[in-house]
Amino acid sequence: MSAPSTTASSTYLVTGGAGFVGSHLTDALLAQGHTVVVLDDLSTGDRANLAAAWPSPRLRFVRGSALDARLVAELAGRCEVVVHLAPEGAGPVAEAARRHGRRLLAVADGDDDRGRDRDQVQGQAEETILVRLRHTAGPRQSAASGAVLPCLAEQAVAGLPLTVHGDGTRRLRLTHVADTVDALLRLLAEPVAAGRVFDVGAAQETAVADLAGVVVERSGTSSPLRFVPYEEGSGEARDPDPGPLRELTGWEPALGLLDIVDAALVDAGGAFGVVTTAAAGV
Repeated sequence: MSAPSTTASSTYLVTGGAGFVGSHLTDALLAQGHTVVVLDDLSTGDRANLAAAWPSPRLRFVRGSALDARLVAELAGRCEVVVHLAPEGAGPVAEAARRHGRRLLAVADGDDDRGRDRDQVQGQAEETILVRLRHTAGPRQSAASGAVLPCLAEQAVAGLPLTVHGDGTRRLRLTHVADTVDALLRLLAEPVAAGRVFDVGAAQETAVADLAGVVVERSGTSSPLRFVPYEEGSGEARDPDPGPLRELTGWEPALGLLDIVDAALVDAGGAFGVVTTAAAGV
């Protein structure tokens, strides 16, 4: 089931809109007929992620930081809805949304469980949708981000040993970015989502060692697995609870583990897989 369209012809401010998830959300909002103002300092984002969006007259790109309170307030004043995906700047963004009476959807990465949703956005809880993401994967995700799957995919395509940290039993709930964006669109279209916290994560768990085995199988590589100790400070993050999201919006992931792995291998430059960006709807 596809996500319902958000309010017709709205203007969205998307901080971090040139990033992995942000660029896919920008594409989806433009496809629904909205206008999107992307604010990104390109410290982790990339203009290339917006290649499909550049021709649209309804896209405006502003290079700047979400920490720039004056800039954020100016842009928020020109938009109806604010989506905060940048890795920092939750305070200025929440304040700008409050000052202008804008609806705010703020996304935190559940992998590191940052406190911005609890602390810096807490004062806007009645008007804010708080979303925690877990293990989102798909096209445009860089191995440089440290995410597990793109690292494994790049190593497989290069014929290198696949690095598995620890004993490989750490479990992931991989969600394709197309399904993550679908969840965000559903929440943006749901009036009663404001003031609540939602987890976006697949129900299916996969151990990292098993995931590496699937990557080996799907790529056809003969690369072995290489187990290395965890770096100091690394550990398990909290498990997501997608139940509230499912109950409110009917969201269910459409793409499974093999689809996600195939897409990662294609994105890493390998001639593998059956899911492409177009086929995945992102």
